[in-house]
Amino acid sequence: MSPNFRREQLVLLITLSCFGSTHLSVLPPALPELAEALGVSIAAIGWAQGSAVIPGIICSALIGFLADRFGAKRVVLTCVAIFTVFGAAGFFATSFWVLLGLRMLQGVGTSGVLGLSISLIGELVEDERDRTRALGLNLAFIYIFQMVVPVASGVLAEGGVFRPFLLYSAGVPIAIWALRLEVGRPKGTASSPFRHAREARDEMRRRRTMVDTLGLIAVSILSMVVLHGIAFTAIPLLLDEVFGTNSAVRGVVISAFQVGAIVTTLAVVRMFSSRISGRVMSVGIWLMSIGLALVFVAGSPMLVAVGLAISGAGFGLVYTLAQRDAIASVSLAYRGLVFLSLVTGVRIAQMVGPPASSLVTDVIGPRSSFLIAAVVIALAAVTWRPLRRWVGRLVYS
Repeated sequence: MSPNFRREQLVLLITLSCFGSTHLSVLPPALPELAEALGVSIAAIGWAQGSAVIPGIICSALIGFLADRFGAKRVVLTCVAIFTVFGAAGFFATSFWVLLGLRMLQGVGTSGVLGLSISLIGELVEDERDRTRALGLNLAFIYIFQMVVPVASGVLAEGGVFRPFLLYSAGVPIAIWALRLEVGRPKGTASSPFRHAREARDEMRRRRTMVDTLGLIAVSILSMVVLHGIAFTAIPLLLDEVFGTNSAVRGVVISAFQVGAIVTTLAVVRMFSSRISGRVMSVGIWLMSIGLALVFVAGSPMLVAVGLAISGAGFGLVYTLAQRDAIASVSLAYRGLVFLSLVTGVRIAQMVGPPASSLVTDVIGPRSSFLIAAVVIALAAVTWRPLRRWVGRLVYS
């Protein structure tokens, strides 16, 4: 593969990752108006977010197996088509339940588009240092998309609450470009899902990476609750109820989270080696807690944005290192299954986070949920590394 073609492949995979990440960043600025248009409560509208990830909880590991068995390229192409068609169809939703159905169908394609494209970056870039740079660059562009898309969605929603769904039509040219993918060919090593899973487990035991991988899944779940449950769901509700902002302003404030994530991903993460990833992740978890505490006391949308930026900086540290270490935890033959298992944990957080945040906001008010989240995340920062060491001694002794 020539250097120019390799660069094109990397750009294509980054584009697929960015597109796949939009499943939960298109709706947030318009959530209050969407609830009104569909005739549902604030407590219920969070399911318009969470429903898009329910299929991923069930399908992600299976998609990983299919990619290992039949090749990631054809699985990615199928998932892009599903993601695009049912995402754009949300524009025509006539009721809350129709929208939930379309979002769930779109969610079938989400894991294949986002999860497999990230896994394929690990296949394309073999050198560990270059792989870390590529994964960091990929996540930085994802965060840029998650920063820009809410702004564009908020502006579109000013002209009609269902217009943001049309952004998913960008999947048509992306799917045509994805026909040029060369990585992700069939490897023929996966005979059955359960046997493949057992072989992957045995390999991680030999490498002594199994406990760390489970820890990475737990930390990723926590990070995604912060991103999708708080930044993408609770924040727009806070801005609407406390500060009375419109959808365009909400989109700008929400984008501050991604600004913080971009800074840490590009400027910091690439400098850290794997042996100190745990300490760096602890710093990231503390930053998420501090940022949410600042949102709790914020007296203006500007201070809310500052708190989100701090929390996003922590998220950028944690999730980039989690992805890098998960990809390196197993050989290429099992990478689709293992990485998509991490994606399953992410999908659980993405499903539970938005409706839980909207429910808590509805019950105890828009501010109190941020204090609760800050305390819980601070406890995680204190306990997760000692817990990981204790479990490691039990498993490997």
